Amino acid sequence: MVFWNVGIGILLGTAVLLYGVGWRRQPATVSPALLPQPWRAVSFVVAVMLLGLTLFSSIHSLADRYFSIHVLQRLLLVAVIPSLFFSGNPFPILFAGLPSTLQTKIARLPQTAPRFMQLLIRCSAPVPVWFLFVSTFWLWHDVQMNRLLLQVDWVHRLENVTLLGTAVCYWWHIMAASPRLHPIMPPLWRVGYAALGAAPVKAVGLVLMFTAAGVYQYPAEISFYNLEITDQSLGAAIVWAVGGVVFTWTAVLLMRSWLKEESDKPGLPESIWSTEEMMLAPGFGKTPPYAPPKK
Repeated sequence: MVFWNVGIGILLGTAVLLYGVGWRRQPATVSPALLPQPWRAVSFVVAVMLLGLTLFSSIHSLADRYFSIHVLQRLLLVAVIPSLFFSGNPFPILFAGLPSTLQTKIARLPQTAPRFMQLLIRCSAPVPVWFLFVSTFWLWHDVQMNRLLLQVDWVHRLENVTLLGTAVCYWWHIMAASPRLHPIMPPLWRVGYAALGAAPVKAVGLVLMFTAAGVYQYPAEISFYNLEITDQSLGAAIVWAVGGVVFTWTAVLLMRSWLKEESDKPGLPESIWSTEEMMLAPGFGKTPPYAPPKK
């Protein structure tokens, strides 16, 4: 799989190069108030470095031997790396790093390929993306699929690509990052959408934690002296304890941001909310004049 590693390495190196070029071009194309902050560049670089470690380091090879390491690799691909990547909103900077001719072609896609754009918008809507993310994550936890990816290396690499791809689409909506093909979800919807990502991840850990028999047959087993902890139970604990943390904390931070925005809004002047009409209970209009009953 030398060609695979070289290809992924070239893609990561190209992304870093485009980001650096785009970062230098940003001051000439963006107003000073909208310039990206340095922490966004740090977030992007850390995400790329973690992706390289996940795919090229001993994590990948050990994931074929230990279930717990495989679980760790999956969590990095579906939660940690995409969240760090989109925290920096990197696509405008990467777009600025492209050659001008390619920028023009991409900007004209809605006119040159309207059907493709319509299909892309429909398929990348929040609900289909969530179902695709959940089904992909659960698919690779199937016993038969695990047995196959332990035997065939390219299946393991296909797992990495599909997990990362669906997670990137999912986190794209959570972080409301560019390019925005859909309207940004209301704040509380985004909070629920982020928290909903923890459910399928934690469900896998919950099932494995209460399964005494070995579900997955990995070549090696991590053991702890005088402790009844198997490699499967360790992996289940990692999924349960760590798997939903990124999604849950993202939901908490989104809720906190929304509450801060609401608290920072200026209050209505008393002349608006203290009128007689505003003080009436909902559903009641002005008090009608008294009319004597008809005889």
